Amino acid sequence: MGELGPSSYRKAFALKEFIISEKEAGITVFRYSSRLMASAPGGLIHKFIRNKNIELNGRKCKEKDILKAGDRVCFFLSDETIEKFCTEGSGHEKEQADRSHAGISLDKSRILYEDEDYLFYDKPAGLRSQSDAGGRVSLNDMLLGYTGVTGVFRPSICNRLDTNTSGIVLCGKSVKGLQNLNKAIRDRRIRKFYRCLLSGRIEEDMHLVSFLSSSEMDNKVSILDEPKKGYREIITELSVIKADDSFTYAEIHLITGRKHQIRAQMAHIGHPVAGDRKYGIEIMMRDDIKRTMLHAFRVELPEEILDGLTVYAPVPEDMQRIIKEL
Repeated sequence: MGELGPSSYRKAFALKEFIISEKEAGITVFRYSSRLMASAPGGLIHKFIRNKNIELNGRKCKEKDILKAGDRVCFFLSDETIEKFCTEGSGHEKEQADRSHAGISLDKSRILYEDEDYLFYDKPAGLRSQSDAGGRVSLNDMLLGYTGVTGVFRPSICNRLDTNTSGIVLCGKSVKGLQNLNKAIRDRRIRKFYRCLLSGRIEEDMHLVSFLSSSEMDNKVSILDEPKKGYREIITELSVIKADDSFTYAEIHLITGRKHQIRAQMAHIGHPVAGDRKYGIEIMMRDDIKRTMLHAFRVELPEEILDGLTVYAPVPEDMQRIIKEL
C-alpha cells in the first residue's frame, strides 16, 4: 500500500470534537492541543496542526490561533492515538487529578474574593502553595477540588507564599484570569504589602536595595550589598508601625518578588523575621512563636483588573497576640 498523504491520512480517522468552555477561552490551539494530549511531543503536535489533523471550526488553523468560548477543536486521529496521548500524563499530573476528586476543597470562610475569573484566598500558615514530591495536600490541590473544573484548563495559583507564611494568594479560575494576573505580576503592576514581626528594634523606615542569589542545593538564598554576576537586584520598602526592644512590627512593600526576599533581606540587615529558623539567629526565642511571623496583608491590583480592587487579609491571631504587647 502506498504512503498516505496529509489529506487522505486525516480522512482515514474518525473525528473527535471538543467544545471550548468559557474558562478555556484565550488559550492557543497549540497550547490546548498540548494539554489535551499531555504525552505527545511538541513536534508531533506541530505536525498534526500542519497536516490538518487538528482543525478549528472545520477549517485549517494555525498554532497561535486564540480559542474563544464555543469554538470547536476537531482531531482527525485514531482512537488509539488520542487515548494514548491523553492518558499517559506524568505521575504528578495524575496525582493532581486524583486529588481534585478526593473531597479536598477550600475553606470558604477564607475566600476573600471570587468571581468567574478570579479567586483570592487567605492561606493559613502551614499549608503549602503547590504540591511537592512528599504528597502533602497543597492550596493548588484544594483549588482544583473546590472548582471541580475538568478538561484541558486547570485553575491555578499565581503567586506562591512560603509554607509558614500566611496571607493573600491570587488564583486564576479561567485562562483570562490567569493571563491577566500573571502578566500584571511580571510587569510589577500588582502592589504587594506584608505585615511582619522583626527581631529587635528598628527606629526608622527603610528603602532597601540588595542583590540576591538562589541556591537549589539547600533551598536558601544569599544577599550582597553590591552587584555581582549571578545576583539579581531586590528592592524592599520597610515602614515601622511600632516597636520595642524585642520586636518591630512593620509593613513591607515588596517591590521585586524574589524567592525568600523578605526573610533573607531582613536577616541581612540584622533583624530577621521572628520565628524564622532558616535565616539568622533569633534575638529572642518564645514558646508562643511557632512559625515565621510574616503575613501577606494587602494586595493592590492594577486598574485593568477588577477596577484596581484592593484585597485585605486580616493579620492572624498568633501575630496579633505579640503585636498587642508592643
